[in-house]
Amino acid sequence: MKQSRIWIVFVMAAMLMTACSSGPTKEQSENAERAIETAHKQRDYDKLLTLADSLEKNGCLSQAEAYYWRGYASDRLKMYRMAEFYWKTALEACEGSTEPEDLKIYAMTASRMANLLSVRGNYEGTLKIGEPAAKRLEELQCDTTSDYVNLLIYIGCCQSATGKAEGDAGDGFNRAFKKHKENIEKNHTESAYKNAIAGLINIAYFCNYTKDYQRAMRWIENFGEMINEYEQRPDADKKYIDKQIARFNIYKAIALEGQGKKEEAAAAFEDFKATEFSKTPEGKIQGNDYLAAAERWDEAVDNYHSLNELLDTQKKSMTLDDIHDLLLKKYEANLQAGRRDSAARVSMQVCDSLNNALALAKKLDAAEQATIVENVETVTEQHAREARMKQMWLFGALILLFLGFVVYVYYQRHADRQLKKDHEELKKECARLEEKASSKEREQTELRLAHSLNSSAKAAEAHLPKDITAYAQLIPTSTFGTSICDYHTIGDKLFFCIGDVAGNSVEASMAAAMAKAQFRTASMLHTEPQQIVEAISESRNWNEPVTMFAGVMDMTSRMLRFYNAGHDAPVMVGQEITRLEDVSGEIEMAKGTMIYLFNKGVLTAENKDHKQYGENKMLGAALQAMKTDARPEPFVVSIEENLNKFTGDTQQERDIMMLAIRC
Repeated sequence: MKQSRIWIVFVMAAMLMTACSSGPTKEQSENAERAIETAHKQRDYDKLLTLADSLEKNGCLSQAEAYYWRGYASDRLKMYRMAEFYWKTALEACEGSTEPEDLKIYAMTASRMANLLSVRGNYEGTLKIGEPAAKRLEELQCDTTSDYVNLLIYIGCCQSATGKAEGDAGDGFNRAFKKHKENIEKNHTESAYKNAIAGLINIAYFCNYTKDYQRAMRWIENFGEMINEYEQRPDADKKYIDKQIARFNIYKAIALEGQGKKEEAAAAFEDFKATEFSKTPEGKIQGNDYLAAAERWDEAVDNYHSLNELLDTQKKSMTLDDIHDLLLKKYEANLQAGRRDSAARVSMQVCDSLNNALALAKKLDAAEQATIVENVETVTEQHAREARMKQMWLFGALILLFLGFVVYVYYQRHADRQLKKDHEELKKECARLEEKASSKEREQTELRLAHSLNSSAKAAEAHLPKDITAYAQLIPTSTFGTSICDYHTIGDKLFFCIGDVAGNSVEASMAAAMAKAQFRTASMLHTEPQQIVEAISESRNWNEPVTMFAGVMDMTSRMLRFYNAGHDAPVMVGQEITRLEDVSGEIEMAKGTMIYLFNKGVLTAENKDHKQYGENKMLGAALQAMKTDARPEPFVVSIEENLNKFTGDTQQERDIMMLAIRC
């Protein structure tokens, strides 16, 4: 089946290369650029996504360009996980290229990615991507663009936040400021000045935001000097100058207030109020950053009267960030000013806005998840060969087996401790959510955690001899995954298990993940299935009941020892199909014999009429699969297809797990 898919992809790629071998014409490329630029200027981000898809298919956009614009549109639509995924893919696509267009996209993507991560507070992630990207652009002499300089500023912010700054203002800040000055001296254009001013705004704002007021004053002074230089130009934009002078004074007032220089801060604020920008809704809201710091709450409340006008101008739905940055500050200002009736009205507005914002966040999260899943397979297939080579090298490192065993045991114990720690943190987080969010949002948070835990439910592939094959399949539920399945080899023995945890909750998902981890650890210490199951039972620290079938097969003699702890009896497939009903025992796996194991989700799967799949349908499907192809993968896939035909689009309450092992 995999070979068929590879062949189909190869044929389609060959057809596409033949159809587009001449590449897009100059006119087509120019039309593509105009279409992208138009959607960009019009802020039509849904159209921008559609254009990126279509223009990549007809060859007018490279893969890196298409993924950059998808990431840009997703970021503007506040689908940040999707934007991060697209931008990471764009960076990978042009990582090894030295073509000018690819380097341009590389710089743009690295800058956007660094901004996204730094704004979300992921400073270490920003440095991990930003510093190597900046170094590469410098080595290739592509360090004169505004994207490169912005990247340096984001690096400086993260260096400062993580305590890795060098010198008085951070290595990234100094390098960025130096590049801006070099660009002004070389070009002396309006855009060069505005780029430098924008960079200094980001630096000054970040220093104030992190309460590094002494460092902020230095960069605010540089900001003021740059405004003065720009103001001397005959073509200087007076409205733009007024706005920047207002920002200069408000940043200065905040920094001085933070240093306890209240009179100087108040004077700077008066200079801010003398600007036209301070009278606009946006200016009034920015002025409140100082008024709140100076505890001038009555003035802050008066300024917040312009908040609704500002939101109407922006024409957008309120996000959780807007609620945090605007409405909650408005509430605090009214409360501190003693205007309790107004504070109560604002609190109602916060509740209404929070409900809408949570619904929007849920919708965006679902859309992001669906799109990422659709794209991951495509990206994964592009790197499949490289991944397979890495796996071969990994499995070939037999000389490190003993060391790997020690590390693995340590890792399992560490994972158990981490799971317990995460469990406790989850309880605390749930308690916090119960106070601040709706019960529906809490359920969604639990589901996301359960899906993360259940991602390890499917057994990892084991290194088996050629005459023994195995195949495991997981059909996840939309709620909580509670199945257990694993198989692996130690020496000449194959250890495997399948099981279920009762319940439908985060705790049940946690128990399933811990049971699988403990199966691995127990199989390192015991060779008898009953001892393994008992070891798991003795060491478990959860309340949910667990059923499990465990087996150990000697791959040389083909003798299988098994123990069933309350789980559904597996099916033996040979000349005929039988159920292995015994609780424990030992059987010989003759050549051509297969054991088929399944969890409760197979038998309880329901269709739209609430009828269960049941044992008879399962055995009938197994019999048909045996006659068609008795190898593990075709056998399991055949049963899965029969099961899907029965259930249709009906959402299942339990996940479905199947495992087949054949000698």
